[in-house]
Amino acid sequence: MFQWPEPAYCIFPKNNPAYYKYKPNKLDPSLKKINKIETFFKKKYKSKFAILFPSGRAAINQILIFKGINRSKIVNVPLWTSSCLLHALTAITNVTVKNTKADSLIVVHKWGITYKIKKSISLKKSLIIEDSADSFPRKSYRPFENNSNYEMISLPKLLGSFCGGIILTNNQNFYTYAKTLQIKNKTLANKQSLRKFISAFKDNKNADWRFYESLNHSLDYNSVENIYGCLPNYKINLRTIIRREKLIKTHFKNIFTDKKRVGPCIIFDGKKFDQFKSLLEKKHFDVNKNVVKENFKKCFIFPIHFGIPENSFKNLFNSLIKISK
Repeated sequence: MFQWPEPAYCIFPKNNPAYYKYKPNKLDPSLKKINKIETFFKKKYKSKFAILFPSGRAAINQILIFKGINRSKIVNVPLWTSSCLLHALTAITNVTVKNTKADSLIVVHKWGITYKIKKSISLKKSLIIEDSADSFPRKSYRPFENNSNYEMISLPKLLGSFCGGIILTNNQNFYTYAKTLQIKNKTLANKQSLRKFISAFKDNKNADWRFYESLNHSLDYNSVENIYGCLPNYKINLRTIIRREKLIKTHFKNIFTDKKRVGPCIIFDGKKFDQFKSLLEKKHFDVNKNVVKENFKKCFIFPIHFGIPENSFKNLFNSLIKISK
């Protein structure tokens, strides 16, 4: 069983490209395939540049390092931030919440919902990084929603690959800097790739790779092959999510969706749908959708991405309809 990074678990059939047969190979990754992967995402997300990194963690950390964010600095994150983001940040810097004076702010577009920084908040000296980890773009999507120069997406959450993160940017200097790192440390990249593969497909308790990833900035052969092979999953996953979202919206009106992004789950208001507490996972959702000025309330989430088998989706959906009558 492959652990889907929030909000659910995925089971991939063996004929799925995500079910990659790992080959201990120390060849350099294909630069042509790296370029094709980057071109694919820069077109999808309307960005001047897209840069492939071994993971979303590595991607965010390299932005911080490039901008001089270290242990003497503070990065603001939302309340209820995922453990994967905290693991990455605390390896090189300090974190805080509800702090408009922080040296950097991570704006998390959680579960495909767009978050905005209020115009009344002055952040002229702060580095803004947009985290759209699990978000697909809708037609009205535009990158760098909060006038930032950096946006990150996570490829396991979009493609089902065992690794990979993309940085979207219009910053030529950062692009030049980041491209020099991609195959600079092949030894560490190979070791990390194997660790992540084992954690994803063999033993999901084998999560020690997370503690090394803040040091990793390079791609290896296996990672690039896996990500490239999983590119067709992008369309499959997006179509699955949109189809399931439309179906759910025909039966339930008071749910949270977004005009700019598509997320991997449907969010139900905790009070309005309290009867779902026995069926769905309880989480916290910022109903204000405002960075720093948060207002978290109880919610329930229904995973609708392609990692959820169709029978499992239908059974849960029918259970929700039945219990709501």
